[in-house]
Amino acid sequence: MNPSFKLFRLQQIDSQLDQANNRLAEIARELAEDSVLSEAQQSLQAAQHANFTAENELRQAGEAVKAVRDKLKENQDQLYGGKVTNPKELQDLQSEAEVLTRQLSALEDAELEKLAASEEHSAAREAAQANLEAVIAQRGAESQTLGAEQAELQTEVERLAGDRQLALNGVEAEPLALYTQLRGSKAGMAVAKVTGDSCSACGMELSAALLQAARSPSELSRCAACKRILYAG
Repeated sequence: MNPSFKLFRLQQIDSQLDQANNRLAEIARELAEDSVLSEAQQSLQAAQHANFTAENELRQAGEAVKAVRDKLKENQDQLYGGKVTNPKELQDLQSEAEVLTRQLSALEDAELEKLAASEEHSAAREAAQANLEAVIAQRGAESQTLGAEQAELQTEVERLAGDRQLALNGVEAEPLALYTQLRGSKAGMAVAKVTGDSCSACGMELSAALLQAARSPSELSRCAACKRILYAG
């Protein structure tokens, strides 16, 4: 059988093997890639921390309001309870009541702001939690799809490896060494098919002598330009 045909057939198998193995490597990287999941987890952690801080600030604001309310109630009980009759003491209590009322108004306004912030951060936390759950679900579906493709490709690689062993039968050591060397230096394309009167790899028009040599049933010929093995079909 024409040695160039054997090498051309071997190249077809090797090209399919390259494609399958490259895709398997891509799948492995995609399965190992977790940047989107990690980002979603970090976003949730940040939202949880911000929500915790906002709730803590709201609690402190509420405690401050309660403390002033309690103090104002005590003031009002003294002012209107009838136990204090001294005009100077009553005047002092009235002044204190005015100060406490202003403080309470300011603290209640601040508490409302803290409440709005707490509600906003709570909503952000819930959104981050929902996003993380969606990312986990999507990644699970993608992993399942990639896993199925991976299994199919592994089966295909095993089949092609068997075909390659069969294709190697009858290929002599010297042509195989040349083929291997050219595959490494010519981007995997060691054998170029003759198309018309030209090399299909580089487009070089072949001389009549080279065309005749490419059709030889027993010898290998190589393109004068790109040095690939020629297969005349």
